[in-house]
Amino acid sequence: MATDRVKNLQSEVEGVKNIMSQNVERILARGENLDHLRNKTEDLEATSEHFKTTSQKVARKYWWKNVKMIAIICVIVAIIIILIILFATNVIPT
Repeated sequence: MATDRVKNLQSEVEGVKNIMSQNVERILARGENLDHLRNKTEDLEATSEHFKTTSQKVARKYWWKNVKMIAIICVIVAIIIILIILFATNVIPT
């Protein structure tokens, strides 16, 4: 009877050891996954910073391009209006 009890206890101890070793393996795998996730997060952060600066540069470039285009159109319209006024007042004979 004592040997049966010892065998039962040894069996339970083996079961607990197996469960503990599985838990340790899961913890190690989780740690590796967390490290991998942290690396991906750092890469994503660096990429997003690069994207942000690049997009700001592109936006600024096209904003200036639009400002230049509006200025050119305003100058052309002003020249046309001045020519119309000069022709209408006969300052420039036709």
